[in-house]
Amino acid sequence: MWNRHVHPLEYSDTAGFVIGGNEHRSLDDLLAALELPGLAERTPVLAYGANRNPATLHVKLLNYGYRSPNGTDWCVPVLRGELHGADVAVAGLHGHGYLYGELLLNTEYSRDAVLQARICLVDADQLRVLNDSEEIREGSYHLARIPRTRLVSTGAPVQTLGYVANAHTWSSPVHGTPIGYTSVQATGRRYPSMTATDGLAHALDALDIRRQVSALSGIADDDRMAAELAKYLNGQWWYRFQTGQAPIAGYESILEIFRAAMADSSLPVRTYDHLAELGQIIPVEAAYSPDNLLGRVQPND
Repeated sequence: MWNRHVHPLEYSDTAGFVIGGNEHRSLDDLLAALELPGLAERTPVLAYGANRNPATLHVKLLNYGYRSPNGTDWCVPVLRGELHGADVAVAGLHGHGYLYGELLLNTEYSRDAVLQARICLVDADQLRVLNDSEEIREGSYHLARIPRTRLVSTGAPVQTLGYVANAHTWSSPVHGTPIGYTSVQATGRRYPSMTATDGLAHALDALDIRRQVSALSGIADDDRMAAELAKYLNGQWWYRFQTGQAPIAGYESILEIFRAAMADSSLPVRTYDHLAELGQIIPVEAAYSPDNLLGRVQPND
């Protein structure tokens, strides 16, 4: 992502990462010309959910007050990555109005999976933006070192940071397994996948909370309920973010109903617990200082 545009990247053994299309220019040369940190100065952050989307990254940089090193340009190089023995599944309902995803590692459900992800190469203040947007100070997520990540372009291993939830992965009472996302690609997945809206509708049905949610929100209990609930929650989240004022009373009550109902059916061990045992969880006070958190991606990796 370069300012408001997305430019494809290509890779060659001789030139490294090159901006494709009409530009066909070395990525490191472009960053140097813009007086922005080069690839070797950036921190690789794994993106397996909304952070894969350039529009999401742009919204986060805008709303969390990103400060560009050159005062003008926004540039986030994004590379294709994959993780063996990893997948993504629903872990709860976010206040934005969507079922948020959790990275699954070291579980029976992820052992045969190969997750297709993205690796965002961020400068110091972009890392600050991602940390703030993932609410690591509030404890919603934790920043961690993620093992077994590889670059698709070269097959080379790369150390990445990533965000793991302070929550347990939900297991659908209907299927007896986690629920994945059709928008997140993985081979060897061992559970059903759904769109965001269908997943929310499934949760409403599986948890038997449609009537409660309808009474609190005023949303009709019909086949449009999931889509309307997502809009309702999203509007209230942004209202609070932009104004600092509390959302309407039903908003928090709906989130609490989901939290309580989902807690009755979840995987016993979190990815956070697994990575904590390996010493890979990064304390909050260190998460905002990217130097020495991990290695860098070199131009010809």
